Amino acid sequence: MRALTRLDQLYAIGAGTRLGYSPEEDAAHELAARWLQQAGLDVTTDEAGNLFGHRGDARIWSGSHLDTVPNGGRFDGALGVVAAIEAANRLPGTELGVVAFRAEETGPMGSRRLAELPDAFLEVHVEQGPALERLGEPLGIVTGVAAQARGEVTFEGRAAHAGTTPIEERADALVDAAKFVLHVRECAREGAFATVGALEVEPGATNVVPGRVTLSVDARASTAEALETLVEAIGFEPSWRQDPVAMSGPPLEALRAVLPGAPQLISGAGHDAMVLAAAGVPTAMLFVRSLNGGASHCPDELSSPEDIALAVDALTETLARLSASAVSDKR
Repeated sequence: MRALTRLDQLYAIGAGTRLGYSPEEDAAHELAARWLQQAGLDVTTDEAGNLFGHRGDARIWSGSHLDTVPNGGRFDGALGVVAAIEAANRLPGTELGVVAFRAEETGPMGSRRLAELPDAFLEVHVEQGPALERLGEPLGIVTGVAAQARGEVTFEGRAAHAGTTPIEERADALVDAAKFVLHVRECAREGAFATVGALEVEPGATNVVPGRVTLSVDARASTAEALETLVEAIGFEPSWRQDPVAMSGPPLEALRAVLPGAPQLISGAGHDAMVLAAAGVPTAMLFVRSLNGGASHCPDELSSPEDIALAVDALTETLARLSASAVSDKR
C-alpha cells in the first residue's frame, strides 16, 4: 500500500523528530512536493513555508501537517497529508487542493494562512486517544474541538539548607506545588481534562529546599461552560483560552453521508482543522482509530493498514461529492 510506504519514508526523516521549521521538516516538505507533482498538481509555497498542491481554481482542500513533537509517532499529521495526496491521485482532473502546513505542533501557525482560500476543508487525522479502539470502530467523525485554557501558577516558599533546616520549620514551595498537582488531577471529571506538564523549581539544587516553583496548567472540556467550571475548581487564572470549535457545513454533511452510523467524537486535541473552522471555513475532520490504547506523540503510535485504507476511501469519496456539488453550483 503506497500510503504506508510513504508514511515510512516520512518517519525515516528524523526518526520521528521533525520540529517546526527544522531541516527535517524542510526535507519532509521537499519529499511531499515531489509526491504532489507526481499526482499532477501545481506546487507552490507561501511566505510561511506552507506547501500547496492544487488543480485549477481549487476551493476544496485537504491535508494536515508534517512536523512532529520530539520523538513522535509516524501517523500524527503525516497521515492527513499522505491521505490527501492519495485522494488527489484517485481524482484526476478534479479541481482540489492538498496542503502540508508548517509547525502545527507549536501553534498551529501555518493553517492560519489558508483560511481565505478554501470553500471547504477536510482533515484526516489519527484519533490520538482510545475511544474508537474501545468502540471497535475504525473511523469516527469529529463534530468539534474542545475548549482549552492554559496558564501558570507560582508557589512562593523560602530557600533553605537541605541538611540543617528542620522539616517542621521549612516553607517548601515544591511540597505546596505537589499538593496542587494532585488537586488539578482531582478536579478533572467526565469529559474534562486537566494536566500539569511543566514545573520550574528554584533554585533547583539537590541540597536546597525549593523556594519557588512555577508550574503549567492545561485544562480542556467539551463546552465553554464546562471549561469555566473546571478552571474555577482548579483555581488558576488562564493566560490563554480557546473556545470550543464546531465542525460544520457541506464537508461535515458529505462525510456523514459517506460514513452513515460512524461514531461522532469531540476532539480533545487541537488541529489545523480547528483553526480553519474557527475562521469560518466549512470544515470536517475524520479520525482514524489509534491502537495501543490510543498512544500518540510517541513511537508507540499505531493505526492499522486496514483502517488507513478505509480512511483514504472515505476521504476520496467525500472530496468527490464536494467537488461534484461545487461544479453543480457553478452551473
